[in-house]
Amino acid sequence: MLASLALTLSLAASLQQAPCLSGHVLDVDRGRDYTLNICGVGVIALRGVEPPLRVANGFPSLGPNPPGAEPNLPISGEVLGSKDVGPQGVAYLRELLVGKRITVVDDGWRIGDPPGRRYAYAFQPDKTLVNAELIKRGYGYADRQGSHPKRDQFIAVEESARRQRVGVWAQ
Repeated sequence: MLASLALTLSLAASLQQAPCLSGHVLDVDRGRDYTLNICGVGVIALRGVEPPLRVANGFPSLGPNPPGAEPNLPISGEVLGSKDVGPQGVAYLRELLVGKRITVVDDGWRIGDPPGRRYAYAFQPDKTLVNAELIKRGYGYADRQGSHPKRDQFIAVEESARRQRVGVWAQ
C-alpha cells in the first residue's frame, strides 16, 4: 500500500510543470500580431512586425491599398500570393525562444487596442532583436501604420528580405 502511494505521488510530481523562470518564454502564438507569453511579464505582442493573416477558404484577405500608399507594398497583415508563412514564423519563434530568457523593452500601450494589450521589442541574450529577425526571414512585414522608434529600421530590413526573396517574398 505504501509503495503504491509513493509511486502515485512520484508520478503526480513528475506530471506537474516545472515552475516558470522569470523572463523565460513560455509559448508563442500569432493572430493579428506575433505574441510571446513570458513568465513574470505576461503576454506581449511584438512591436513593429505584422504577421501574414491566415488564408480563409484558400483565398487571401486582400484589400485595396489605402489612398496615398506606395504601390505594391503589403497592406498590414496582407497574405501575398496566398502564401501564409505565419505557421513557419511561429515554429521559428518556438525553436528560437521557448524555454529561453529574453529581454523585453516595453513600448507601452497602443491606442485602440483591447485593454491590456502590450507591445514590446524582444532581445535575445546576444542582443539580437527578435522583431527584426522575423522581418529579415520573411515571416512578417514592417508595420507601416503609425510610428515607433524602429519603424525605419524595420522597413529597411523588409526591403532587404524582399530583394533576397525570403519567406513571404519567395516565389
